[in-house]
Amino acid sequence: MIKATLPTREFVLVLDPYCLKDLLTPPLSGALTLISDLAALSPPINIRLVLPDYLATADQRALAKTGLIQFTPFHNERALPSLTLSRDLRRRVRERIESGAEGERRGLRLLALAWHLKADGVVTTITSVVEPRFDLLHLHKFLVISPDDLPDFVEVCARGHDVPCTAYPTSVSALSSGSGYQFAHWKGRLLFIWFNSLDSALRADERLHELLRSALLNRYPFILRARDMIRFYRLQADRQVRYDQGPTFFREPLNYHLTAFYTHIWGMLDTLAQIANRRLGLGLDPFRCHINREDFLDALGAKRPGLQKFIREHGRHWVTIIGDVRHPVAHSALRLQQDLMEPTEESKKSDAEISAILREEDSEFDTIVPPELLREWEPTRIYLWRLSKMKLISDDAIFVESSAGGYFRSPVVSVDFDVERINAFIDAFLIGCFGTPSAPAVVRSSLPPTEPP
Repeated sequence: MIKATLPTREFVLVLDPYCLKDLLTPPLSGALTLISDLAALSPPINIRLVLPDYLATADQRALAKTGLIQFTPFHNERALPSLTLSRDLRRRVRERIESGAEGERRGLRLLALAWHLKADGVVTTITSVVEPRFDLLHLHKFLVISPDDLPDFVEVCARGHDVPCTAYPTSVSALSSGSGYQFAHWKGRLLFIWFNSLDSALRADERLHELLRSALLNRYPFILRARDMIRFYRLQADRQVRYDQGPTFFREPLNYHLTAFYTHIWGMLDTLAQIANRRLGLGLDPFRCHINREDFLDALGAKRPGLQKFIREHGRHWVTIIGDVRHPVAHSALRLQQDLMEPTEESKKSDAEISAILREEDSEFDTIVPPELLREWEPTRIYLWRLSKMKLISDDAIFVESSAGGYFRSPVVSVDFDVERINAFIDAFLIGCFGTPSAPAVVRSSLPPTEPP
């Protein structure tokens, strides 16, 4: 009998009562409206917000009853098993959470409830929990979400199931799957408005018009779509780990969308270079016009030195990383997410020792399986047993080869950083190539100060 592992439509978040006021106030209240709308679908997408009653004040309990949705109260803290934070969490971080750096040990108590419920995440602003959020995600497989990030979480849950939507008010009452990001995403909407405001002026150069249309109205929504699907399938994979189903579920679609993401990011960078070449009259061969070529940067510097300086200062390292990931995808081998493992004493046992352990642990298997198949499967069984005894260092890693030898990158953790970077590059090129005092403003992104972990 075939048993399918389908993406869940049930999500659980533990809600810090001290975040209630923010979530019940526009524009964040749009996330609660969207949660209610998703629950009314057939079949529904249910996002349950669990409110620990024992951490709430009387005013917060009253506030919860006036909300746009019904929060799920949790009363009996005594029923919760104690949460032991992973010893791999940095000692200073662990001690801040365990000692209750912000008082009442509220952060640890929220995490304990999330652990008990196998929740997808915790919505809170507690500093001792928010700051190590990537470590908590890696070691305990639940997100720490700020109230400002809840709308994005809800949208990802919906869009992963092909429900075009927005958690923020929009003039469009119904979003189609083909135009959702051009209206529902703040940056997609700004680029759509900007392009259409200059549409007639751009038609004097049909090639330039097509480059812009393709980049802003097609490729950019594809980047956003790939980003959302990466986040969605990471949610699904982490849920499987919390339910002890193993770390490899949903890895295939996750890798598929990661590959699409890097391909479209690089494609956008190349298209921006071609737009500059056409708009500024750089005179370069369009088939050899790339953002990381010195002849492009030299030609650009003669016309737009500020844009050239921006690329050299903010893009050289990041553009190289994107190229390191994308180029093998197009020309040699995919860079796929994999487990980064560390041997343990158990995993170092010999094949003969492991074979004996397997016979003891599952003696019935040896009697059921024909001897000739048993001999064929033995190496695989030994390998899987040894792998199960290794220590997992990271299940969000790709190995990127480079001229310097190679390095590991965490693609899911880095995905929002990469989106911010491409936003900044789009802004820089549009302003550098089309900026006039009367041109509609597109800038709303900022470069992150550092590279992601």
